[in-house]
Amino acid sequence: MKVILTADVKGMGKRGDLVEAKDGYARNFLFPRGLAMEANEANLRELKHQNKARDKREEEALEAARHLKRDIEEKSFLLKVKAGDAGRIFGSVTAMDIAAELEKQGFKIDRRSIQLDSPLKTLGNHEVKVKLHHEVQASIKLVLEGEES
Repeated sequence: MKVILTADVKGMGKRGDLVEAKDGYARNFLFPRGLAMEANEANLRELKHQNKARDKREEEALEAARHLKRDIEEKSFLLKVKAGDAGRIFGSVTAMDIAAELEKQGFKIDRRSIQLDSPLKTLGNHEVKVKLHHEVQASIKLVLEGEES
């Protein structure tokens, strides 16, 4: 029996996939739990419509990420931090600090998408990778400068 999965099912497929399932498994397990629906003509039309809408949303998200990448890479971000004489920062600059500075500049970026190997501990120029989309990664220029006391 052909069924359309309405949720990810381990060993069968992901949500929205059209798969072949045994009749008893589909009727006794998949349908009662809401994990699948029968692949009749109306449901197939609905699946096609949902896939088209999902593809359009994904394309719009990709385009928005590309625009954001272009805008964010044009700028250089200055972050003032407390530092000692040798250019070592008191504490460190983390992804949360960078996300806060980006938000002040008008870029809403989640701190989890900022990719730091380790927190920044020295003054100067740094290049930080930001994952904007699973296909788009930007590189921002971050300047860490000592604060005047």
